[in-house]
Amino acid sequence: MKHKKTAVIGDPIDHSLSPKIHNHWIEREGVDSDTYQKINVKKENFDEDVGRLIEEGYSGLNVTVPLKEDAYKYCHKTSVVAGTLKAVNTLIVNEDGVYGENTDPAGFQKSIVNRNLGSKQCLVLGAGGSARAVVFALKQMRCEIGIFNRTREKVELLCDDLGVEATILTESSLNEFVGSSSLVVNTTSLGQQKNEANNLINFNNLKPSTHVYDLIYNPSKTTFLQRAEKNGCTVQNGLEMLINQAAQSFNLWHNKIPAIDKDLMLALGVK
Repeated sequence: MKHKKTAVIGDPIDHSLSPKIHNHWIEREGVDSDTYQKINVKKENFDEDVGRLIEEGYSGLNVTVPLKEDAYKYCHKTSVVAGTLKAVNTLIVNEDGVYGENTDPAGFQKSIVNRNLGSKQCLVLGAGGSARAVVFALKQMRCEIGIFNRTREKVELLCDDLGVEATILTESSLNEFVGSSSLVVNTTSLGQQKNEANNLINFNNLKPSTHVYDLIYNPSKTTFLQRAEKNGCTVQNGLEMLINQAAQSFNLWHNKIPAIDKDLMLALGVK
């Protein structure tokens, strides 16, 4: 009997922590699987490369930027969540073809479950694939959502696709909305590069009770989070979302819910 083969695909992919997470669980849970890999796949080669990986015996693939929309189009069938988002982050290959799921909304929601943010006012910065997952989760939580993106049309499309009634913010209305928000989430890539500043909001307008979340997890504390922390806010990076969405994928492939504990955090170098 063949071992299961799983991996994460994306471009770039070197920074991904997914192999550390999944390989820790593969060993810990004793599942019959080869080592989880990270594989660079260019957007223009998606169909060809994924087809080759399936031929090589891969039955589970995580999909990261910029390939989630390509993965959605590649699938024979998707979940309701993936179909709504028009983006897939988890591929499951079986005798019926390729099935697509998106575990990002569940990963995000689980990462803030203890923050008491249901029905609160929440601000989302950005309107890309990650923003879609966050907005989907916030809609499930019945939050009052405001979205800011430099291209308004992208926000309108997001709202239409997700069936969300959100406040589409302009640069002038953004900072007033910041001041009354209980959660601010950065879904843009601003701050990923060393010393790159994310100045989309006026940090002085933040309430100290606001929880500020940056989906970037490397660096572990972006300048965005540092500035929010100086204003007395609680802050969080995207590591918990990454881990929680990974746990959902792991369960889909191996039919086991893995432990999220201190041992995993040690494996990731988090104290």
